[in-house]
Amino acid sequence: MAISLLLALALLSATAPFATDMYLPTLPAISEEFNAPDSVVQLTLSGFFVGMAVGQLTVGPISDAIGRRKLLIGGAIVALVASAMAALAPSIAVFVIARVLQGLGGGACVVLSRAMVPDLLFGREAAKTFSMLMAILAIAPAIAPIAGGLLAEPIGWRGIYWVLTALHAAQLLVVLLIVPETGGKSPAGGSFLRRVLGNYASVLKSLRFWGFLTSMAFAFASMFCYIAASAFVFQYEFGFSPRAYAAAFALNAAGMCVGSFVNSRYIDKLGTKKMLLGGVAMAVTGNVLLFIVAMSGAGVGWLMLALLLCVSPNGVIMGNSTAMATGVMRERAGSVTAIMGFGQSVLAAAVGPIMGLGGNTALTMSIGMFICILISGCGALLATRGYSD
Repeated sequence: MAISLLLALALLSATAPFATDMYLPTLPAISEEFNAPDSVVQLTLSGFFVGMAVGQLTVGPISDAIGRRKLLIGGAIVALVASAMAALAPSIAVFVIARVLQGLGGGACVVLSRAMVPDLLFGREAAKTFSMLMAILAIAPAIAPIAGGLLAEPIGWRGIYWVLTALHAAQLLVVLLIVPETGGKSPAGGSFLRRVLGNYASVLKSLRFWGFLTSMAFAFASMFCYIAASAFVFQYEFGFSPRAYAAAFALNAAGMCVGSFVNSRYIDKLGTKKMLLGGVAMAVTGNVLLFIVAMSGAGVGWLMLALLLCVSPNGVIMGNSTAMATGVMRERAGSVTAIMGFGQSVLAAAVGPIMGLGGNTALTMSIGMFICILISGCGALLATRGYSD
């Protein structure tokens, strides 16, 4: 795959983490401006992922039937308009609606960029590319909260959304200039609706696919428990400034980047199965430590170490799960990535408000992360039973 196309696909996926993470340091400020409780403000996160879920579930299988590029252009336009709408929002209700639309457009871009990888690559090469994308994507959540923390005071959260508007404009330009058509290769026959529903039915019949879906989606849900709660935990419980929180968040994103690089480096030697199960084992270990730290009330240093162990393997788990799942049905890659993205987004939307319960404590966050990663591990074990690279 040409490096220009790889970077283009990375940008198409990276705008969603930027839209998620860049404004995190300003969540308390948004709460104050709109006089809204924390749980309502966290709906701006959940609403975004609801939009992503709908966008992915709708666009993915359609792209298998008619191709990817036109749908990609449409998704980029919706994301651009929604970002400007969020920047101008007069109320928390309008802001939440804008976030849903932003997620809708972002979801289309994410699912289509991922579906293009198995259109072009096979086997371990596809797994390596997914892993590289995860490594590149890890830069986005590393940079986004730092940028948000630096920009929070001089331009505020509205200014941050104008920056996101410019980023989505760049995304649209990249689609128009670089990204080719790669899809529309699912088996022909019957009406358009029958083809789309047939793609879904074929994917959903695979028990192995369900295992990979569970592994990827719950690993992301575990990470999202951290994303949704960490701003309040670090700033309210430990007195971090927005900039200090951004630095702590970036440390964990850098750990995810390193994990994805290690995966890409050793996947030829060990295979996707061993790398996936190894990533799950490390994440479970980190979550056990996090729960102990939260229960014991240990210092923030121990909390940061435990979170680093929890978050770092997520690129390994999600990258390999996605590559192995799309490998099961390459000709229906859009449908596969759509269902996986839908499951991922629905779980993220569900855990966000839950993390607002109990005062956003580190203990609430640790319990949510622990439960999700255990379910992810069960899915990985189910999917890889009898699997050979």
